[in-house]
Amino acid sequence: MNDNKERKMLIQLCYASVRVEGENDLLLDLSDILVTARNFNAENSIFGVLYYADGSFFQCLEGQVEDVLALFQKIQQDKRHHQVQQFAIKEISEITFKQWSMKYVNSNTKIANFFKSIGLNKFEPHHLNSENIHEFLKILLKTANTEKPIKPSIGYQNRGYQNYF
Repeated sequence: MNDNKERKMLIQLCYASVRVEGENDLLLDLSDILVTARNFNAENSIFGVLYYADGSFFQCLEGQVEDVLALFQKIQQDKRHHQVQQFAIKEISEITFKQWSMKYVNSNTKIANFFKSIGLNKFEPHHLNSENIHEFLKILLKTANTEKPIKPSIGYQNRGYQNYF
């Protein structure tokens, strides 16, 4: 019975990492990460949010403990990330990001202001701690809930990637 209870336990796992500059450009890497995450997460009832700025990723994953931990092991082996820092795993009673298999939040002034308020001049998620990570997640959730749909842009500069985000 205890084994059955563990399988149904929901957790929230957040991590920060630094993007490894590779052969692909940033937009291609983000597009690939999001498409893969959204498909895999939808099939495995994993939910979350991804934020990227200033060369760093922050991602929060929510779902059943074994599914989230297995996914995080794969992420740690992804060659696009290094300096992967896992924050404390939190047991949760319900999914916060239940609307998204993986929501991407665009660079945002509120987030930049939050990092300035904790004494950082740019997005440096590795400096988050147990006291301020909750506040950061609230900003991500609020920002993701209020984002307006992005109008597809036409032209050489956007090269069609805008539709992926």
